[in-house]
Amino acid sequence: MKRKSTRRQTGAERVERIGIIVVHGVGEQKRFEYLEAIASNLCKALAKNRRRQPHIQLRYGDQGPRLALNSSWRDAPALVRWRKPGGGWIEVNFREVHWADLDMPKTWGRWVKLIGWALGVSGVRLYLQGRVGAPRQHGMCAPKGLSVLERLRVRASLFLVSLFFLFMLVTLNVVRWLLNRVSLRIAFLNNMHDLIYNYLGDVKLYQDWFPRSDERIETVGEKSRVAIRRRMIRVLVQTANEVAAGRMDGYYVFAHSLGTVAAFNALMETDLALANYLTEAEWNDLPSSLKKKVTKALPKHPMPQRPPWLDQPKAGGRHDAIDRKRLFQGLRGFLTLGSPLDKFASLWPAIVPVNSEAIGPARPWINVADVQDIVAGRLDKFPVCKPAAGTGGLALRNIDWAAEWSLATAHTSYWKVRRKTDRLMDCVVLWLEGGRFQDPPNVMLPGLARLISVLTFIVGTGLLVWGFAAAVWLLANADEKLGMPFSESFIETLTRWGLREEYSAALLPAIGYIVAIGLVIVMICSVARRIWENEKFG
Repeated sequence: MKRKSTRRQTGAERVERIGIIVVHGVGEQKRFEYLEAIASNLCKALAKNRRRQPHIQLRYGDQGPRLALNSSWRDAPALVRWRKPGGGWIEVNFREVHWADLDMPKTWGRWVKLIGWALGVSGVRLYLQGRVGAPRQHGMCAPKGLSVLERLRVRASLFLVSLFFLFMLVTLNVVRWLLNRVSLRIAFLNNMHDLIYNYLGDVKLYQDWFPRSDERIETVGEKSRVAIRRRMIRVLVQTANEVAAGRMDGYYVFAHSLGTVAAFNALMETDLALANYLTEAEWNDLPSSLKKKVTKALPKHPMPQRPPWLDQPKAGGRHDAIDRKRLFQGLRGFLTLGSPLDKFASLWPAIVPVNSEAIGPARPWINVADVQDIVAGRLDKFPVCKPAAGTGGLALRNIDWAAEWSLATAHTSYWKVRRKTDRLMDCVVLWLEGGRFQDPPNVMLPGLARLISVLTFIVGTGLLVWGFAAAVWLLANADEKLGMPFSESFIETLTRWGLREEYSAALLPAIGYIVAIGLVIVMICSVARRIWENEKFG
């Protein structure tokens, strides 16, 4: 069936309609927060060229809760239209995949489990296959395996990260306690526990081995990542339906951080499994052009479970499925920013398999990683899985970008627009207009950015160890030596020269003891995790 064009006339000029699916990453993201950031920065980039005449429309909902602080928005709330340099108009319709509300609420038990998980991550057992079986059983390819040297390098880097996390956590708590004793309250320090739980907890949430046991109805009997994929796939199907109905010309998927893993999973999901994520009403409303029948055997333990309205008894061994070729017919590109997919491919390869089904020409997949972004990396572990073109139908291209001077902002500043210099969003504009994606310009030499990153990590770790050692010394000696309340002795220790000499002489041994204790703790946690996972999963 020939797809009807959506290009419509506005006076004497055409309007090309494009969809953008945005997927946020880790953290306490509010509904539409990430969508709003991308849409507003797109408008700022477009406004650099007045000839584009950008205009944004908001689509408000017709209902809202009583006494609400904000107006309600529709599921696809933002439309950005601008004049294309070659003639005509482009209109971008934004949809968001929001999943931050699926986090597990923080409790002391979950907080302790997260700490143990983080300290023992270097002992993780490679997750080569899940309960549904190995990827090859479903016509998929696992990421490339690691060599012995690569495994050692990965585990060594994870060990250092765990050690850094331990020093940061202990120093944070000791400093907070000291400040509380002198009646000082710093909001940032007091909120650090929640910040760590929300960011690090999201990674644990997505790779968790067990189904959730809480009373969240959306995740009953399922792992959290299944519920997150469901939201991603539902938006994909809705957008593809718009293309099939002739209301949209094509669409892109923009994902950040951990959201890139959810987006990749959805794009790689099998035709049989895709149907499992939809509700009965969504399946019934799906046009026949996006459905098909397949004779593949159903998995013994599908994720999610096969719903009862699929595979009627009279089907004769033919199973309901979604046609991936039609589903991705309108896909124009996949953009991943700050992606940890390389970490998942190394540690949990069974979570990120590559689909081998041919879906036509490979669509561009642009992976941008800031050189100082400790979460991101080059995606070199994903194979060409034939007969699919490229990586599961995607032509992967890695871009290393040196855009930030600070390691602290590298992961969160991809979309930022600068008035006088071009950045990533300026390249995205040209891509949306039909051009080839150009590498965003570097702010500094990539080698300099890597050096800054290494020095920041070394200095940061040193400051954490020094701060912890200093705090321990103060607690153990200052009150006794000065014979005054802690609030006064704390200041006295910093100003009395003789005490500072004694303090300096005692500090280096204290640092040595602390580093040694930290190494032992992380080693014990890593070994314990490896033993537990081997016993549990074989």
